[in-house]
Amino acid sequence: MGSVSLAISKAAIEAGATIATEAQVSNLMIEDSGRVSGVLLADGTQVRSSVVLSNATPYKTFMEFVPPNILPDDFLCAVKNIDYTSATTKINLAVDKLPQFNCCKINSPDAGPQHTGTIHIGSESMEEIDSAWRDSVNGIPSRRPVIEMTIPSVLDKTISPPGKHVVNLFIQYTPYKPSEGSWEDPEYRESFARRCFNLIDEYAPGFSSSVIGYDMLTPPDLERVIGLTGGHILHGSMGLDSLFLMRPVKGWSNYRTPLQGLYLCGSGAHPGGGVMGAPGRNAAHAVIQDIKEQS
Repeated sequence: MGSVSLAISKAAIEAGATIATEAQVSNLMIEDSGRVSGVLLADGTQVRSSVVLSNATPYKTFMEFVPPNILPDDFLCAVKNIDYTSATTKINLAVDKLPQFNCCKINSPDAGPQHTGTIHIGSESMEEIDSAWRDSVNGIPSRRPVIEMTIPSVLDKTISPPGKHVVNLFIQYTPYKPSEGSWEDPEYRESFARRCFNLIDEYAPGFSSSVIGYDMLTPPDLERVIGLTGGHILHGSMGLDSLFLMRPVKGWSNYRTPLQGLYLCGSGAHPGGGVMGAPGRNAAHAVIQDIKEQS
C-alpha cells in the first residue's frame, strides 16, 4: 500500500504538484462571502486557494477544520451522527525468522508461497468470527481475535536486514473504550498483544519467541496518530445507511459540500474505503467540472 501512495505522489510531482508533509492543518480560511479561501497551518502559514479538497474524515473536516457558524445546522447534525465505531488494531512487528505454519509441513527458513499472501488466523468458522465480534460489542478485546497477517519483507527485501522480517497484523476486534482496562495502560496493551501472538503460535509454533519488537496501534492510537475519527480506517461505517447516496450524508454524495470551494475526496465519500483511489478521482472530476462551468 505504501508503494501505491509513493507512485501517486511521484506522478503528482511530475505533473507540477508540491507535496508538504509534517504540515498540520489548523483550520480552513473562509471569505466573508462564505467561500473557502485556503488552509491555515498550525505554524501560521497560510496556503491560499479557491479550491480545497479534504482527505480527512467528514467529522474532522466539518467539525474541526471548518470554523463555527459556517455550515447549516441540519448538515452538522448529520455529520455528528455518522457511525465511527471501530474495532480494529494494527500491530507491526520485527521478527528474527519467518513463521513456520503447521498446515504446510515445511521446515525451511526460506520464504515460500505460504508467506507471500494474506494469511488469515482465527477465522476458521463464522462462529469464531461472531464470537470475536461479540466480545468487542461487550467491551472486551476479542479473546480469540481474527487476525490478517502479511509479511511484506518477503517481497520487498529493502525494509528489513538480511535474515530478519517485517510482519503486519490487522486485528479484529478491539473496542475503542474497553469496559475494563484502558489502552493507555502499558500492561493492558502488552496483555492483548501477547494474546494475539499466542494465537498465532497455535498455527505457527515458536512465533512469539521470534518477535524482536513491535508497534501497536489501537483505535484511539489510530485516531491520535493518523487523525482517523474513532480509529475507523474507512472514515466511517460502510453499512447500507452509509453508502451510495448516503455517503457521507444524505444530499451530499457528489463530493461537493455546503461550503463553496470545499470538496471531500477521502474514504468518507462515495464509494468508501479501500485501496482504490475512486473517491479522489471522482472528486477531482467534480472540481474540474465546476471550474469549467464557472469560467
